[in-house]
Amino acid sequence: MDQAAREISAFDFQITNNGKFKVHANFTLKSTLPNEDGTQPEKSPFILEPENMELDIDQSMPLTVYAFPDKAQEYKDEIICLIKDNPNPILF
Repeated sequence: MDQAAREISAFDFQITNNGKFKVHANFTLKSTLPNEDGTQPEKSPFILEPENMELDIDQSMPLTVYAFPDKAQEYKDEIICLIKDNPNPILF
């Protein structure tokens, strides 16, 4: 494995509750969900931390995405945010 493939990188998303109520949010990666045909996708190099948050009104917390790639190549994924009592997931 070359040096580029061994590097670990991370990125923080600032998650803010600017609504009128306390929020419970769960985060997952799209790549962790089964494919439409029911098969499991390739293992993603990404990890989310934390996977869930309790946010008071006007509170912010970082959502950190870590990358642990096996080889030097471009990887893509989507973050799915599920908010309690909200039927519409948020993708980013």
